[in-house]
Amino acid sequence: MPEAEFAAAVKAIVADWMQSTLPAQRLIEMSNPATLTAALGLAVQQALIREGHTPAVLRQHMLQMPYFHLKSVFDVSLHVDTPLTFIPVPDTGSTTAGRAAALAVLGVLQMEAVSYGSENDGHLFVNLVAMSGSGVFAEKSKRSMRGHTDGVSFPFNGDDDEEDPRIAPSPDLVILVALRNPNEVPTNVMSLPNVIPQLSPSDLNELKKPQFSIRSQPTFVQGMKILLGKELVVIDEPILKDVPGSTWVRYSHSSVLPSTSGGVAEDASNNFERACNQSAIPLVMHPGDVLVINNRLSLHGRGEVGEDVGGRSRWLLRTYGLNSFKLPAHKRHLGGAAPHILFP
Repeated sequence: MPEAEFAAAVKAIVADWMQSTLPAQRLIEMSNPATLTAALGLAVQQALIREGHTPAVLRQHMLQMPYFHLKSVFDVSLHVDTPLTFIPVPDTGSTTAGRAAALAVLGVLQMEAVSYGSENDGHLFVNLVAMSGSGVFAEKSKRSMRGHTDGVSFPFNGDDDEEDPRIAPSPDLVILVALRNPNEVPTNVMSLPNVIPQLSPSDLNELKKPQFSIRSQPTFVQGMKILLGKELVVIDEPILKDVPGSTWVRYSHSSVLPSTSGGVAEDASNNFERACNQSAIPLVMHPGDVLVINNRLSLHGRGEVGEDVGGRSRWLLRTYGLNSFKLPAHKRHLGGAAPHILFP
């Protein structure tokens, strides 16, 4: 099914939900994301069935894609300035519609919207914006970003961290929601099916060996020190992992290094990053768009954001999706109190 038809169904259901609920009721429903995800996802599937489509076929197709870009799936009419920090997301009609669109997509894909207690206090949605002031986050927020997978120090879904079985998996999906992008800053996606053919059999073999050290990405470090007492660093892990019918990736240019410098492992890692850079596809998100990035099959980054902050500057929202059907309860940070927040 073309992405346009999926986008049209999501847009219709989100618009109907916005029109049939009062702002206070929407916030109440947003506070229970699992229930809202299921309800909106079911409504979208029913809309697709009425148009003669099979949701299961759509779901299988979409989950095999490295990414897909749903255009104009919610209406944007913002009368507030772009925030200056990751959290909180202001409650406006447009931010509510954008979050609902992301949850509707996850509902169709039968994924759970999740966050991590160690990142941004476990908020389910965060602002991706240029930040004012000095410091590492403010500086990085204005620069371009090279390819990475999110939650890179967490294990693949279905695996356990060797030292701490409580550690939840990294997200299966990264969901980006566009509210403002006046300078058309691209989100760069590097699809693994495009990267792998550029690598030699020797490189691929080295990348699949457990010989890389993976540090936590900066947004997780402070929270991990509070919850774990230290930054999570995993030793002797692979970058690529073969799974039935596919190959998965976990990588970040700044957080993944060979456990031993020099030699064929470092050469393979450098060749992998070079292939990623050469495969990058720039995608410009416009207000009302939702971009779904498969965190197992793609890396993502962005172009230069620039110095503009606040006002009408670039503003995306981000959340994560996870196939949590087999997720053990001990990997949820707060248990039933806020089940979408994973550990750490």
